[in-house]
Amino acid sequence: MFEHVVIAAHFSSASAPLFESLKELKDRGARELTLVDVLRAHDTAQQSEEHRTAAQNRLEEEKTELQRAGFKVNIELRTGQPAHELSTIARARGAGLILIGSRGEHYFREFMRGSTVLQLVRKTTTPVLLEPIEAEIRKVSARGFDKVLLATDFSVHAAEAETMALELGKQATKLVFVHVVEDEEAEELGSEHAVRQAREKLQRLAEKASGGPEPVTRVEQGLASRTIARVAEEEGCTMIVLGKRGRSPVRELLLGSTAQAVVRNATRSILMVPAKLGRL
Repeated sequence: MFEHVVIAAHFSSASAPLFESLKELKDRGARELTLVDVLRAHDTAQQSEEHRTAAQNRLEEEKTELQRAGFKVNIELRTGQPAHELSTIARARGAGLILIGSRGEHYFREFMRGSTVLQLVRKTTTPVLLEPIEAEIRKVSARGFDKVLLATDFSVHAAEAETMALELGKQATKLVFVHVVEDEEAEELGSEHAVRQAREKLQRLAEKASGGPEPVTRVEQGLASRTIARVAEEEGCTMIVLGKRGRSPVRELLLGSTAQAVVRNATRSILMVPAKLGRL
C-alpha cells in the first residue's frame, strides 16, 4: 500500500515522531524512503554553505540509520517552497505516501507566513500522513494505525479514503466509521431522514470490511470538525482518515473548512487521501 514513502525531514525536532511511524509503515509494505529537506529560497541564512552542509550531513546520518533498519533510502536537498517540492518529488518518484509532522500552527502565524502542512495537503495528489508534534498549543493524544477512524460524507471525494480505511482495517484492532449530519444536510433532507439514510450508508460500507474487527458505525449531528475529534477521543482512535478533493485549478484553492480544522487541531495521526482525478 505504501511501498515508497517521501518523508519531510526538515526539522530535527520532528524526526523522532516521524521515524516512529516507519515500523508500522514497514508492516504495511513500505520498502523505500526518500528523505527530503527543503531550504527556503528567500531565507538567506538557509542558503549559506555552512547551513547546506549541515543539512546534507543530517540527511546522510538519517539515511544510514534507516538503511540499517532495512529500508532502501534516497535523499533530496532542495531549495524552494517545501509543499511544492515535496509534492513534486512524490509525484516524480511514484510514492504512495508523504509523511510530515504537524505542529498545529497558531492562526495568526499561519496567516502571516503560511502553513507548509496545509499548503501540501491542498496541493498534492499523493496521500499525506500527518503526525502531530508536541507543542505549547496542544498535546498529542495518540499516534499510529492501531485504531482507525474514517470520517466520510459519502461523496466522490471520500471514496478513496473509504477504500484505504477498509484496507487499513485489516491490520487494525479497531475500525470506526462516522458521518456527521450538519445543519445544511439536516435542513435539506430533514433531520430524521438524514440520520436514517446515513446509518444505511454506513452499514453498507461496514459490510465491505473483511479480515479485521467488525466496524463501529456512528452517525452524529453537529459541527463536523469538532464532532470528528470528539468521536475519535471517545473511541480511543489513534488515526483519523479523511478524503480530500483531487487536484484541479479551481477546487484546490480551498481545502474545505472541515479538513482544515481537523488538520490544524490534530492531536492524533491524520491520513488525508485525495480523490482520483477521474472521480471529479
